[in-house]
Amino acid sequence: MFRTVVLLAVIATIAAFSPMRNVFVRKRELSMNISPLSRFLGVAAIGAALAGPMTPIPVLADGAVSRSTVYKARLGYGSKILDLAKAADKGDFAAFADKKIQNAFDLFISRSTALNSIKDKEIRAKETAIKDQLYAAVASKDSSKLKSAFSEFVKVADLIPQYKPDEKGQSDSSGYSPAYGTEREYIYQR
Repeated sequence: MFRTVVLLAVIATIAAFSPMRNVFVRKRELSMNISPLSRFLGVAAIGAALAGPMTPIPVLADGAVSRSTVYKARLGYGSKILDLAKAADKGDFAAFADKKIQNAFDLFISRSTALNSIKDKEIRAKETAIKDQLYAAVASKDSSKLKSAFSEFVKVADLIPQYKPDEKGQSDSSGYSPAYGTEREYIYQR
C-alpha cells in the first residue's frame, strides 16, 4: 500500500513538472497554456493530499495498562504473595523481609489496580494500609499480627483461587497464557 502511494506521488510529481507546450488540435484549435502559479497550486494540492496519510501520528500511550496486564500482574505477583501463606502461619519473618517479596507486594498493589477506577482506588488504599500493618508486624516480630494482616490482605486482594487443587477444569486453548504450566492453568466458572 505504501509503495503504491509513493509511486502515485512520483507519477503525479513528474506529470506536474513535465514541460507543457501549447497543445493544438488541428480542427478545433484548442490551446492549453498553464501558468507557473496554477502549476504550483496543482503540485501543492497533490502534495497535501498525499502527505496527509504519510504524516506521523502522535503516539497516545496509556502506559500499557489493560485488563490483560492487570490479569498478568495479579497472576504473577499474586501467586508469589499467596506462596507466603505457610510462612505467615509459621511466623517466618525472614521470608517477608526479603526485598523481592516486598517488591512483589508493591508491584501487586500498583499493577493489579492500575485501571484506576473508583473501586480500584479504594482497593489500592486498603491493600496499602494492610501492607503497612503487615510490615509493622514483621518489624515488631509479632506473629499473630503478621498472620491476621496476611490473611486480611489475601481476602481484600481476592487471591484465594476458586477451585480444588486436584480438580481438572477447562484449560486455555493455547500455551500462551501466563498461567500455562502453573497451578492456575485451568479456568473455572464461578
